[in-house]
Order: sequence, then C-alpha cells, then structure tokens
Amino acid sequence: MTVYYDPDRIQSGAFPALLAIGDSWFWYPFVSNLLAELSAVLKPDYSNILTLGRVGARLEQFAAGPYSKDLARQLRPQNLVFYSALLISGGGNDAVDWRLCLRDDCTGLKSADCIDSQRLASSMDDLSGWLLSLINETRDAASAAGRAPLDVFVHCYDYAPPNGEPARFPLFGIPLLGPWLKPAMDQAKVGPDLALRRDVINLLIDSLGATFSEFDSPADGVHVIRTAGTLDPDTDWANELHPNGEGFRKLIHGPWLAKLRQTGYAS
Repeated sequence: MTVYYDPDRIQSGAFPALLAIGDSWFWYPFVSNLLAELSAVLKPDYSNILTLGRVGARLEQFAAGPYSKDLARQLRPQNLVFYSALLISGGGNDAVDWRLCLRDDCTGLKSADCIDSQRLASSMDDLSGWLLSLINETRDAASAAGRAPLDVFVHCYDYAPPNGEPARFPLFGIPLLGPWLKPAMDQAKVGPDLALRRDVINLLIDSLGATFSEFDSPADGVHVIRTAGTLDPDTDWANELHPNGEGFRKLIHGPWLAKLRQTGYAS
C-alpha cells in the first residue's frame, strides 16, 4: 500500500489504482491524513494511490487552475487505463479565502445572521460548478478512452473548531500555518463566545455538504461521503482545519469505510 505524492516516483509494478486530487486533508504532512488512513483499509488491488494538489489548494484550482493540467495528464488514455476511481477533497480552502462568507460586521448578530446569505449562495454555486466540471472531465475522459466511467468519491469535511489553533511542527510545537477561522471571525466582529462561533462554522459546513450532496448518484458512480458530525470537536482535531491522527482514522473507519464496502473497494 503506497500513497504517491509525485507521479515521477511511481514504482514499477505498483501503479496506482486510485487517483486523488485534493487539499491538505489528502496532503497533511503531520501524523496522518485521509489518504494514508484510506490506503490501509482498501483491498490490495486498490491500495496504491496517486494524489495531485497540495496543502492550501482550492477546488477552483483543480477545475481551472494550476492542477487542472496535472489531472488532464493522468486522464490520458495511457494512464487512465490503470485507474478505478477519482477521490476529491476540496472546498475548505475556498471557504477560507471567502472569509467564511461572513458579513462585514457581525456585531451583536446570532450565528445564522452572521453569514451573508447572498455571498454564501454565490460561493456554493461556484463550488458546484467546479465539482461538476471535475466529474464531467473524468467521465468524458473515460468515454474517449472507450472504458467504463471511474467512480468518483467526494467528502464533506467536518465541523472544524474555530479556536485559533494553528498547525504546529509536531516535535517542537512551532506554529507553521494558520490559524484560518478565528482571524476571519475577528475581522468580521463575530462575538467571542466559542459556542456562537462553532455554530457559524457548522452552518457553513452544512451548506457545503448540502451542495456536494446534490451530486450524490451511486447509480452513476458518484459517491458523496457525508462526514460532518463524525469527529469530537474537542479531542479529534490537531488545529482549526485538520483532524489529528485519531480524527482521520475515525473518518476512514466510519463514513468512508461504509461507502468503500458498498462499492467493493474495501472488505
């Protein structure tokens, strides 16, 4: 079982059976990540994975940005023949770039009123369009190669804690990235109560999950994995955006594994 992060380092005789394109939930370099845990539970024929993208990558960049060329290269007939499925992790960094779709001034507002509904709707429309583009590109490539469509798996994140915790170097505790959520909330003057701030994040994650779930169509090989609500907000997160090792394992051994068993990728 191997997760490749560089297509030029694929080992002879161990070509990946799954293609992934994603953000830090696939690329997180500390402790573990989704793909590391995923590879360990897949049937041997599917346990080698090639991933494209990087930490901080946005869904937009997969569909029409710097990583779209990398994806197109892997979808050429000579490469596509080896793949059974495409895994997608995206949308979280887009939301951070959109300042969580918050109003400019949330002073005194309740959680539901803190989010700018028009901004949220427009942003979810963008995510929907980019995800549709990725799905269509994958299906068109399979059709052009004269083969069956790839299965597509998309996850929906979980309720991240807006506690101001950055990603830290694991041995020395040195902050390296982030925080991501607390600064946006401070700028928008969201009240300091943690319960209020968690409610805001939960609303945003629920909107993202609802947007992605519109594409869920097992009969067409598109599988949206509803992951929100799996993790304990106090014990399963390493920082504001990333689960810890136990958190990633919970996600894989919970909603991911159930879907993988249904589709024949895991026992």
